[in-house]
Amino acid sequence: MTVLRSGSASDVGRVRSINEDLALEGLTLFAVADGMGGHAGGEVAARVAIDTLQAEFGRNPSSDGLVEAVRKANLAVWERGRDDAEVRGMGTTVTAAALVATDHGDRLVLANVGDSRAYRMRAGRLDQLTHDHSVAEELVSRGELSEAEAAIHPHRHILTRALGVGPDVDIDAWEVHPHEGDRYLLCSDGLSNEVSPDRIAGVLD
Repeated sequence: MTVLRSGSASDVGRVRSINEDLALEGLTLFAVADGMGGHAGGEVAARVAIDTLQAEFGRNPSSDGLVEAVRKANLAVWERGRDDAEVRGMGTTVTAAALVATDHGDRLVLANVGDSRAYRMRAGRLDQLTHDHSVAEELVSRGELSEAEAAIHPHRHILTRALGVGPDVDIDAWEVHPHEGDRYLLCSDGLSNEVSPDRIAGVLD
């Protein structure tokens, strides 16, 4: 039986007056959403996504259930933006991790849309498990930019996928076999853009 211990923290930072990041910390479901949109749109998008994700996964706490929960979260954000002119055009990233029982033992299921990230610290090594859905990362994948160039590229914040942009969304999802002593970090780009991987590893180790 796999047991997870968790903690979460968020900070509005020095630039914005509204914190558009929102974390979900449950017994077996964990997520971070980073909202975007004018006025309170980002905050609303993140809240709608997290609330829908939690409710839908609770109905089907499985690998497929997590993917479907993210799909329903996307639709909920899109419908809210469509129906409410004050938050029209809002969206959010989401990175989620769920501990599920399978025929092969407990697995950690990950799902990702956008540029929020999941990292794993194992045996002193930090690995980024997710792939950013951003213009800069797409250029890196095609060999047109290096990782160092992508970190300062003027389009690094432009997303190629996010929840709420349309009624359907492509979702990255896969299973990880958790090992004793693993540490997993879910974070928005508010952390990954400002803190180096070496420093993140030093805190997690």
